[in-house]
Amino acid sequence: MLDRRDFLKSCLLKGGALSIAALPTWQTAFASMTQGSELYVSAFSRQDKTLERSYYLGVFDAQGKMLWESKLLNRAHAPVVHPVHSIVGIIARRPGYYMDFFELTSGERLKRIAPLKDHHFYGHAIFNKTGDRLISQENHYTSGKGRIVIRSWPDAEVIAEYDSNGIGPHESVLMDENTLVIANGGLKTHPDHDRDILNLETMAPNVTYLSLDTGSVVHSVDNGKGKHQLSIRHLDVNAQGVVALGFQYKGEKWDEVPLVGISNLNSSSIEYLPMPEQIRLRFKQYCGSVCFDKSGQILAVSSPRGGLVAYWNMQDHSFLGADNCRDVCGVSQTDRPGVLMLTGGTGKQWISDPIKSNIYQINQHVGISWDNHLEKINPRRFS
Repeated sequence: MLDRRDFLKSCLLKGGALSIAALPTWQTAFASMTQGSELYVSAFSRQDKTLERSYYLGVFDAQGKMLWESKLLNRAHAPVVHPVHSIVGIIARRPGYYMDFFELTSGERLKRIAPLKDHHFYGHAIFNKTGDRLISQENHYTSGKGRIVIRSWPDAEVIAEYDSNGIGPHESVLMDENTLVIANGGLKTHPDHDRDILNLETMAPNVTYLSLDTGSVVHSVDNGKGKHQLSIRHLDVNAQGVVALGFQYKGEKWDEVPLVGISNLNSSSIEYLPMPEQIRLRFKQYCGSVCFDKSGQILAVSSPRGGLVAYWNMQDHSFLGADNCRDVCGVSQTDRPGVLMLTGGTGKQWISDPIKSNIYQINQHVGISWDNHLEKINPRRFS
């Protein structure tokens, strides 16, 4: 008799509409796991007594309790959540060579996807709204060109490849069913020396709005002259179509540059959000995660190098304040408007309500370090 684990794996391996329909939905998964609770997914690492570090994917609840963990090949970056079925995935850190996918209730790995030949992943991927397409950003490192690769799900067959309209497409989000918004970071790298920037003087980061039907550029904006080293790395979009952008500056550490901006389909340029100079200095020219709250009216941007998360009110674009959290990077919305979940490299998890200037720690996992990005799994989102 075929057990649950083998059945789930066979569903993914066979592919096709019938096998997709056979996979458990989020409603089924949550009913069997934790009634009415929020769940979160993130990569993390753990150091043993010999100081060797190993890497994992973990799922935890609203109280910060770990429900399961699964060991990974090596360090990972950002999770991805299927919109219909109880599947969570994780993408390897740049230069990444795997995407692993797991069934939520069991924590069993169901599928591993490799990048195209002579490509590597950038650490992020996204499903389309119906869940039958998986979209990844990849570096064709022999040419240095950024690629958007669309695979059918769950068979992972490549069905389209598009130019990202830039170099170093790090993260993307869906504006609508047909429009992908891409953060082209502008950094040309090669996996043989992957942390070296090969085009520092000629960087040209941009935000590109791409048609998923045709691969054509619908709209594109950049930082303009004099800011070519202001790499656009992470982004989020709210229901009003506002795209928030977090930058990582590759110029001199003492240069005064903006670090957070916004864009939309009609913007002729990137609008930079106000930030007190003492906060900007603390960011150390580096933004980590970019995340809107559930209402889309509060924007959070983290800086693990600075040990803080800053917040803006999107109604008037005013700066709200900042939370001091050592080595914080992961940020996710919660079920409550205005309230966010935070994770850091010290193993701590916090809940923050920036409107009320209230933050508190909910848990700490001693000996582990949460990685850069955090994603919420919410059953109501899929109902």
